[in-house]
Amino acid sequence: MPWTPATLDPLPRLGWADAPTPVTELNEAAEELGFAWFGVKRDDLLGPLQGGTKVRKLDSLLATEPFASAARWASVGAIGSGHLVALTLAAEALERRLVAHCFWEEPTGSVLANLACIASGPTDLRYRDTRAELALRAPWVIRGLRAGSTPCIAPGASVPEGVVGTLRGGLELGAQISAGEVPAPDVVFVPWGTGGTAVGVALGLALAGHPTPVRAVAVVERVFSRERTLHKLHVDVLDHLRWRGLPVPDGLDAPDVQPVRGFLGKGYGHETPESVAAIGWLAKSGPEAEPIYGGKTLAAMRAEAGAWRGRRVLHWLTSHRGSLPSKAGWRGRLPPRLRRRLAAGPGWSRRRVLVAASAGVAAIVALRHVGYDGLEDWDGLVLSRREALVVAAAAEAVVPDAAGPLPARGPSPREVVAAIDRYLAGMSSFALMEIHGMFELLEQGTALDGRVRRLTNLEPGARRRFLRRLQSLGSVLGDAARGVRDLCLLGWYQDSRTWAALGYDGPLVPRGGIGGPGRYDSLVAPPGAEPRGAVR
Repeated sequence: MPWTPATLDPLPRLGWADAPTPVTELNEAAEELGFAWFGVKRDDLLGPLQGGTKVRKLDSLLATEPFASAARWASVGAIGSGHLVALTLAAEALERRLVAHCFWEEPTGSVLANLACIASGPTDLRYRDTRAELALRAPWVIRGLRAGSTPCIAPGASVPEGVVGTLRGGLELGAQISAGEVPAPDVVFVPWGTGGTAVGVALGLALAGHPTPVRAVAVVERVFSRERTLHKLHVDVLDHLRWRGLPVPDGLDAPDVQPVRGFLGKGYGHETPESVAAIGWLAKSGPEAEPIYGGKTLAAMRAEAGAWRGRRVLHWLTSHRGSLPSKAGWRGRLPPRLRRRLAAGPGWSRRRVLVAASAGVAAIVALRHVGYDGLEDWDGLVLSRREALVVAAAAEAVVPDAAGPLPARGPSPREVVAAIDRYLAGMSSFALMEIHGMFELLEQGTALDGRVRRLTNLEPGARRRFLRRLQSLGSVLGDAARGVRDLCLLGWYQDSRTWAALGYDGPLVPRGGIGGPGRYDSLVAPPGAEPRGAVR
């Protein structure tokens, strides 16, 4: 039986997204692009918090614990993050506080308007120049964990409890289609930042009985927009719905979310000529979008117009509406480091000189990313071929008693890497972001040791010395070296051929499992027994 928005009524929410948002038909725009029909789903008209699809996520997420009873929350985003804007307005509405961890993005007009709103609200701002620095200094907020007594909201609120809100949006559109208020679209275009909107809308439409391809336009770099992340989020949402007791159909296939790339421009937070032109084009028909998410999604849709000629196309407008509230003197509330960077403006500041120098270094680093041989047929769940080669090289350095080929009594390097890959597949997307960074740091970090050759090009003995020296340094470098060591040992000792070296005879549970009377006795040591190797 198809789901409706009422199906989700047993789940907690604040009631901020009760009324369905309209779909505006744009006939002239449809004719111009050759579409049979073109509509815009107007989430900018959601009632509270200046509207926007972010409100749907917070409507569900902030009604769940630990956020519902917390006096303050923490989260992360760029200095002009729409997510942080919505959280700021939510904190004000619910009389809470927000610890906003920010990183730099190009300060366009819309970015500064968002930042003014964030700084004017009940917020405590923390600032880092880059996402990488923020991830190293405050990993708990990136991963949506706790900072003391403060619960952290994952980037974009794209966790199952938040995605339930965008799923409700997909069900809402499905109900509008079933009621004949909106023609069933042949495709839906949405922006892809953290993936919660794309997964929620596609899953909601599928559960409503109107499965529709969703074109997810990447507005963040590829390392932050991986197809595996979308798949894992889809699985996690379904598991959450089942845990909540909802009647999720068996065998529900992954929704048809189709990644679209090539419209990012210089990177996250940067406008492109195409995105600016696209929002101007849409504004002629009435709806207003912003250039980073909505503009790039519209630019992709216009570029693909020929592929959808004669079809029904829907654009999901995710941005807020109108001017955001702000207070005079908001710049005075910014962290000093951020104030200085905003005040520097354009020109060849010391920072820009360093950036230019970094570009030269990047060119050298690029040369260190080519020429990889081996594992040509690798098809891992998590690890790329290059990362698999890094792990295999590290295993030869840390597993044997003396660095070199892995002992013949155990698994091959490929088998070790495959075991590690299976283990990593169960980790969260935010933990995997750190894992990918760890492998890159170890592979290229030999430059910190004055070496021209990367880790995989060193002899096993040199790899071993490098990794041991990193372990002695502590901090992030030491953690990375210890992390890859532990992963290699985990991959090695998963194989039964290595158990004899540990004095391990295998599982105590009988092959048939624990089922018959007295079977538990096999797990209990006799009186007076001591662990193997115990010394008095």
